[in-house]
Amino acid sequence: MNQPISSVSNPPDKADASQPKQDAARTPLASSSPAAWLRLVLISVCGLTADLWTKQLAFTKLGYGPGSRHVVLIPDVLQLRTTLNPGAVFGVGPGLAPLFILISLVAIGFVVYVFMNTQRGQWVMQIALGLILAGAMGNLYDRAFNHGKVRDFILLHYWPWIFNLADAMLCIGVPLLIVCWLFQGAQMHHSRQGPL
Repeated sequence: MNQPISSVSNPPDKADASQPKQDAARTPLASSSPAAWLRLVLISVCGLTADLWTKQLAFTKLGYGPGSRHVVLIPDVLQLRTTLNPGAVFGVGPGLAPLFILISLVAIGFVVYVFMNTQRGQWVMQIALGLILAGAMGNLYDRAFNHGKVRDFILLHYWPWIFNLADAMLCIGVPLLIVCWLFQGAQMHHSRQGPL
């Protein structure tokens, strides 16, 4: 005896049925957004230009070595004093310029990869990536064309290391990127749990 058609037919695949809805709900990636590219390129180019220009200006005006001078901009807060850093940020790892050049190149590739996988509207994350890209390229330029040494000239009274704008951009961009990731992870966790 033949069974009813409804009893032998396969039930619709719920995953397949919901797939078009999920695809439609996805936000376009930054890689397809001219505005996102503009944010990344504008911040990284402006940051790189500012870093290289201020380094050149500081070393031209103040000099370097025994005959150099320093300028106090804000007493007991901020002064300009030139030095050459053979290490990484804040003088870590002196004499390892080839390694730091490699790390900078990897960091630049990582920034581009992360940017390509961000969503179009994640502008805070794109700003963070632009700052990291500018900082990495600024110090990479110095290491590649200044015998492995980075030009530093900013000295804060309560800060033990002399640094530059590239270092400052890295110290802002990296924590900002981490905060964006943490916030994104919290949002994804909340969306999985659903309303209480």
